[in-house]
Amino acid sequence: MSRRLIVPLLALLCLLSGCNAWRNDDYLSLSPHSTATTQTASPDAVTVENYLELKNAILGFIREGQANGTIRVTNYDGDVEADLSEAAYEVSKLDPLGAYAVDYMTHDLVRIVSYYEIHISITFRRTAEEIAAIEPVSTEAQLQSKLHEAINRCDSRLTVRMSNYQEPDIQAMVDEYCAENPGTVIEKPTLTVSAYPDTGTVRVLEIDFGYTETPQALAEKAEAVGESVDAAAEYIRYRDSDRGKAELLFTYLMERFSYVSGESSTPLYDALCSGVATPLGLSQAWQLICDQAGVECYTVSGLKDGESYTWNIISADGYFRHVDLYRCVLERGTLVLESDGEMSGYYWSQEDYPVCEPEPTVPVTVDPPEAPAETPPAEEPEPEDPQPEEPTEPPAETPDESQPHPDGDGAQAAV
Repeated sequence: MSRRLIVPLLALLCLLSGCNAWRNDDYLSLSPHSTATTQTASPDAVTVENYLELKNAILGFIREGQANGTIRVTNYDGDVEADLSEAAYEVSKLDPLGAYAVDYMTHDLVRIVSYYEIHISITFRRTAEEIAAIEPVSTEAQLQSKLHEAINRCDSRLTVRMSNYQEPDIQAMVDEYCAENPGTVIEKPTLTVSAYPDTGTVRVLEIDFGYTETPQALAEKAEAVGESVDAAAEYIRYRDSDRGKAELLFTYLMERFSYVSGESSTPLYDALCSGVATPLGLSQAWQLICDQAGVECYTVSGLKDGESYTWNIISADGYFRHVDLYRCVLERGTLVLESDGEMSGYYWSQEDYPVCEPEPTVPVTVDPPEAPAETPPAEEPEPEDPQPEEPTEPPAETPDESQPHPDGDGAQAAV
């Protein structure tokens, strides 16, 4: 075969076998066919060069709710394989976000010529929406503010990332807010609080709120409570005295329902709108109406016969008096205002509330009984003015019969 035919033939064979154009630096390598996929660099890979960047890259996948991610390691200044295992454990178990969101995590490491490629696979126990809902707080005041907003909206959950963590008393915060705002917080929620991780000064707090009513139903009940409070306050507003307003308010409530005692998850609503009486519901109703009508009033949290109990203290024409509306409604049938000394069986922190002193006893002036009429003593005759004594003539001398008569006849005078 001539040389002219050999060269074109070799070129044709090369094209048919898939060879590229020849260059001086190319070489031909023949190897058995394999179905294995050639490793290629991921275009979405995150590039890291040290341990901190490695850990932050894994956290970034969690923060985005990304189940799979690729990390390219170049110019690494440590042991990549050892650091990868440590970083995966630290992020998923010790970091607040990982401890909260990750169920478990797997990883593998591949060497590609001059760099490593890490493939991360994450199984989440929280959704991307739940992760995105985490709110940062750094003080208890900020936490309280978030709690108040969540309760006002009747949210089912609040999740915060709290720095400077010192185990706040979340139940006490919720109790206090609900007690101070009975007109807007119609149902006090139950709480479930979880902290992630178990230790540390920075943690994710997951706070679940439990309600028996839907947010829409609670909003409707809050509206009904507001209307009832306004009507009652207007009804008693024009009485002249605080005591008179209290008496009229009691009459107003008693005329609305024949109250029955019962348990309630919405005690204020039931006290004003359905006739179910609880100490808490009636004391809250009394407080709100007095506030609207301009009567000074306090809700007392204390004990009665050793059990938690609530009642009111109101201003009554210059004095403060206890009002146990629950007993008045269900037992007494009339309004009873009592001083501190009359509250037998009750206990409360007296320094936190006004003193209910008894009204001073006003001395009553009583006219002494009239003495029985005495018989006046007999009047002695007034002595007459002494009359001047007239000079008396000396009595005539009786002649001595024994003497001889001057006449000399010696005869006696006849008697």
